[in-house]
Amino acid sequence: MRATRLFTIIGSLFYLLWAALHVQAGNAVAKVGRAQHHSMVQARLYQDAWMLYFAAGSIALVSVAAILRDWQPAYWINLAVAFVTDVSFIIFVLGPHYIPLWPGLQGPLAWAGGLVFTTAGLIGPRRRSPIPAER
Repeated sequence: MRATRLFTIIGSLFYLLWAALHVQAGNAVAKVGRAQHHSMVQARLYQDAWMLYFAAGSIALVSVAAILRDWQPAYWINLAVAFVTDVSFIIFVLGPHYIPLWPGLQGPLAWAGGLVFTTAGLIGPRRRSPIPAER
């Protein structure tokens, strides 16, 4: 197995971990929503839970495609979905200290691991072209 392929698989496994953590987060947000009276607050909490489930499902499906098919667009899709989801979490939840850094950093750290390894898989050693470059 090529090193680049191995890096892609490891990075995709980190993204699968990210997805599992965000399903847990979605469950926690939905639980808080169920405790609310029928109101706009409850609706927004359910919407937030839905978005976490959607992001987790998207990342999971794309990561499986990256593992099984070595699908290169997976890099950009996972990067975009995780970026939008986790940067807003870092700014609006972790930054103001609404939750402790641990376990709050689990998702962003899984994203970082996925990003580092899939980047290594994407830009790792390339095969040389059989056609010499022009000078």
